[in-house]
Amino acid sequence: MRLIGEDALAIVTIMQEAAGEPYVGKVAVAEVIRNRMERKYSSDGTVSGTVLRPLQFSGWNSKDLGRIRNIRIDTDDPVVQECMRAWEEARHGSDTVKGAVLYYNPDPRLVPVTPDWAKAHSAVQVAEVGHHVFFVPRVMRGTGGTSEV
Repeated sequence: MRLIGEDALAIVTIMQEAAGEPYVGKVAVAEVIRNRMERKYSSDGTVSGTVLRPLQFSGWNSKDLGRIRNIRIDTDDPVVQECMRAWEEARHGSDTVKGAVLYYNPDPRLVPVTPDWAKAHSAVQVAEVGHHVFFVPRVMRGTGGTSEV
């Protein structure tokens, strides 16, 4: 038996990335996790191999001060319950972010310079949900090959 299951890792990641977002924002982050898994985009096809990949989901970065607090979340917390529902909704095929595998919060206080991968030559913006913008790369690279967008 695995001590920390795949669903738990997904839910904690959604909490880390979207706790302050509306419910639809939590679903959007959940969809990105699912989309990356399905396309093996910066992923080995598992939740753990997706969300724990270095520098992919900021809540798991060693400098994130909420990392320890978020691993201690409790299912009685209403925000955690929303994250759990969002993960279930994404697993059942929701498509709020139109296939996106990338996103970030463009608030200049958080990200002072637009990441190169989010610029028009690299990706197409497909959705804006809450405080996040979502993208599909122009060339989809992953362990499963490439495809043009």
